[in-house]
Amino acid sequence: MMTNIINFLQHKNEKDEQIIRRYFQKAYSLDERLDQLIQDKDLQVEDHKLFLAFLAYLEQQRIDPQQLFKDVIDLPKFKFEAKYNMNWGQVVKLSVTFLTILRTNDLEGYKQFTR
Repeated sequence: MMTNIINFLQHKNEKDEQIIRRYFQKAYSLDERLDQLIQDKDLQVEDHKLFLAFLAYLEQQRIDPQQLFKDVIDLPKFKFEAKYNMNWGQVVKLSVTFLTILRTNDLEGYKQFTR
């Protein structure tokens, strides 16, 4: 029974990741569907910890987080990876966490960021 639950959760996470990646495949893809995904995103403690660790890494590397998250949306995957030498898919997941936190805490800032 526990294995079935774990398999279900893993399948759900994989499906969610596919949806997120599909939204980010094209530049300028922030639309109502992505906004709804971000609105519905349930952040877990692990999301916050991973996000904070990533922010610390960006600070150490002297990379502006807002520019990075704008670039993951605006640049094609291959250009993003060439510019930052980072895995595009992982940054996409972190950007959803960023946008979810921003939307929750600063709706006006979120609207400006996603224009």
